Amino acid sequence: MPKTGSNVYKRKDGRWEGRYPKGRDANGKLLYGYVYAKTCAEVKRRLNVAPTETPKRIPLYKGTVAEIAEQWLSVMSLKVKPSTLAGYKANLKLHILPHLGHVLIARLTTASISEFAQAKLQSGRADGSGGLSSKTVRDILSVLKGIIDFAVSEKLIENAVIITYPKNQQKTMRVLSQSEQSALKDELLEETTIYKAGILLCLYTGLRVGELCALLWEDFSPEFDKLSVRRSIRRIKNEGGETKTKLIIDTPKSKASLRDVPVPKFLIPILKGFVRDGDTYFLSTVESVFTEPRTMQNHFKRVITAADVKDANFHSLRHSFSTRCIEAGVDVKSLSEMLGHASVNITLNRYVHSSFDQKRESMNRLEQHLGL
Repeated sequence: MPKTGSNVYKRKDGRWEGRYPKGRDANGKLLYGYVYAKTCAEVKRRLNVAPTETPKRIPLYKGTVAEIAEQWLSVMSLKVKPSTLAGYKANLKLHILPHLGHVLIARLTTASISEFAQAKLQSGRADGSGGLSSKTVRDILSVLKGIIDFAVSEKLIENAVIITYPKNQQKTMRVLSQSEQSALKDELLEETTIYKAGILLCLYTGLRVGELCALLWEDFSPEFDKLSVRRSIRRIKNEGGETKTKLIIDTPKSKASLRDVPVPKFLIPILKGFVRDGDTYFLSTVESVFTEPRTMQNHFKRVITAADVKDANFHSLRHSFSTRCIEAGVDVKSLSEMLGHASVNITLNRYVHSSFDQKRESMNRLEQHLGL
């Protein structure tokens, strides 16, 4: 963009543009006004009649991060699930407010937020044992960004600062090998209990443990060839309660998680052997009482020990189901919908794991194709 004179430019579209100082934002940054015309002379004429007084500083907003956070939480409580709100509160209480709560929100800068994030990565654990994961720090920064954006939308501050998020480091997830899955299946089919049936169901449908625990018998179709995921059990912080946490039953993680999942045929007679009244929880041995996800984690640990399978957590069943589906040639779109993902990218990036045997088979096919 060619420049002619002070703050006068010729634009790529052929017009001329001039700018003049008109004030400062809450952080002291100079703000500009703009005039446009077809000729340079006309822009200069318009600049001469533009306001020429000394730019006035907009009064600095005196609200702190803690004060704005309280207002933001009040608004968000009407928009998000209790579990999501509990997560916001936890990040505020443990991380944001102890370090930034006293700071005027208008004084937050890109540099100060980056310094805060770096400190969390290096030594952010509440017990002082080291740094937080990049994912946890990203979640904390997302809460802080929500507070800042709220302040901007309420016109309490002029401009939001730029927040740089740490790169998300994807953890390697445990996937059962086919031999491990076979050994686990044999153990689950031996003297099958309702809890073993639940583990089998997750291994062959990819259900989350919270979805399994919230499953009712009425969520199964009459033929037991399909189940409907409509709710999930999760543990959240219990603000002001006698215990630190509490269990809640809510809708699943996202709209896409509300789904119908086909049940493998070999599981149907096993499920029918435990059937109870429709409004009873699937895993329950006592009417109207659900089984906690933590309890299912404990059952799972005992089962894999009995099956002589290397240590794994309950969520590895979901990863193993995804990987087996891909190995069997299931199309990713169908798999994504069975898992309740919002997009196939989530399925591919997080839940599909290629085994070394698959990689070797792929290499063999390449060698055959090239005649090597």
